[in-house]
Amino acid sequence: MRTITLLVTLICMALAASVTMANDENQPDTLMIDKIQAEKGASVALKVSFVNDQELAALTIPFVLVGDLYTIDSVSFVGSRVEYLKMRPVTISEDRKQVVFGAICMTEDYIPAGKGSMATLYLSSIEKAKSDFCVIDTVTMGPASVLFTKKDSGSFIPEFQSGLISIGKAAKEEAGIKKSTGDDTTGKKDN
Repeated sequence: MRTITLLVTLICMALAASVTMANDENQPDTLMIDKIQAEKGASVALKVSFVNDQELAALTIPFVLVGDLYTIDSVSFVGSRVEYLKMRPVTISEDRKQVVFGAICMTEDYIPAGKGSMATLYLSSIEKAKSDFCVIDTVTMGPASVLFTKKDSGSFIPEFQSGLISIGKAAKEEAGIKKSTGDDTTGKKDN
């Protein structure tokens, strides 16, 4: 309950601040989710990464799983750029299709400019799934939307690259995941 209260407080503060776009043309601030191929029925782990060109005080990240392939089990910050922060709230919806998580600097140093891991999403396969792929996209969950909060002046919405899990070769090609060409010297092909 305390985590939810703190998350709502952060969201309200972020919404009250001015919302601007990141302004670095060389490497825009971006939130990215992996695009992977998986076996039907297999659990998966998806990396969520981010790029920021200035110190940040907080991140708010809400996602939705589109499709019937997976549900959200958990979010891990182990090995991420925000692992050192004490405040890393996570709320998963009752149907386990939406999640909002974040990272908040309280007494710790601000999140430095850079590029790397934010978190890992752990997903379980749904046995009776009918689709061949699952898109991971942003969502407004309650008052939460994707926001990066600067250390000294407001919040902004970063660029976003959605995630994708595809099952089987046909879904991989249809969804636009680059097909491996294999090793030309051995004649072997990767599928």
